[in-house]
Amino acid sequence: MDYSYLINRIGDHWKQKYGKKIFKIIMHGDFTCPNIDGTVGNEGCIYCNMKALEPYIDLEDNNDIEQHMKYLKERNGAEAFIAYFQDYSSTYPSHKINDSSSYLKQLYEKAVSHPDIVGISVSTRPDAVSKTELDILKSLDTDVTIELGLQTINESDLEWIVRGHTVKQFTDAVELISGYGFDIVAHIILGLPNETDESIIELARFINSGKINGIKIHQLTVLKNTRLEKLYNENNAPEILSENEYFRRLGILIRHLKKDIVIHRLYTDAPSKDLIAPLWCSNKTGLQDKIFKYFKENGIRQGSSVHTS
Repeated sequence: MDYSYLINRIGDHWKQKYGKKIFKIIMHGDFTCPNIDGTVGNEGCIYCNMKALEPYIDLEDNNDIEQHMKYLKERNGAEAFIAYFQDYSSTYPSHKINDSSSYLKQLYEKAVSHPDIVGISVSTRPDAVSKTELDILKSLDTDVTIELGLQTINESDLEWIVRGHTVKQFTDAVELISGYGFDIVAHIILGLPNETDESIIELARFINSGKINGIKIHQLTVLKNTRLEKLYNENNAPEILSENEYFRRLGILIRHLKKDIVIHRLYTDAPSKDLIAPLWCSNKTGLQDKIFKYFKENGIRQGSSVHTS
């Protein structure tokens, strides 16, 4: 169904840009994170469970890549692909790798070497990206997207989730990345302790005012084997948003986002074996339909409140 009149969806954006139906292929590298290896922290963000990520492609197995592409072409009508690195901070190799620059160059080059790959997307943190990694990505001569974790512009909530970086570090990283001409996608979370309707609008204005091209929106989600799970079980976590309340807050954000900001994701999902709360996000396809139904019924259009707020 065509929902392009409601929001600026990534699939529609890719279709217009490449003239093809594009899918991401999740690829794997030997990465860690400054918030895990002791540089910033040792335990990561309170919600982090990297083992709950979707299955990824092993770049050492060329047949694995071909089979996965074949599956996506036959099942979903995919015509081309973007190599996507999302585990940990995907510009930040494990310390057991002696020459991290050579490792990244070889890894990224192999990821984009297939003729059906039209670009690369790398998910990382503001404090895990520098000119070194950006120069390597620039040398690939392909479309590059940097997905950068922001989560919130409320410093208290950044501390609560033990994020380990500031809003200024995020804006500094955006400034650096934008100089390379790469697309920048901000990751944000709705449902943090100090969130209000007004703060959601301020977050949208922050996204609008910078050099950010896209946004990935997640609800605060409790996964097994995280510190948030412990807080949740002890009743020390904020109330996890109900489906209706999440839709309402999401609608506020969408209405206040400029129309040219590309929406990469409207909610997060997780394997049932790892998901504790909210359980309403377990039905991935059905949930998307419900979100768009809510948008239609409540007159929510991306950017509709940008000029009136």
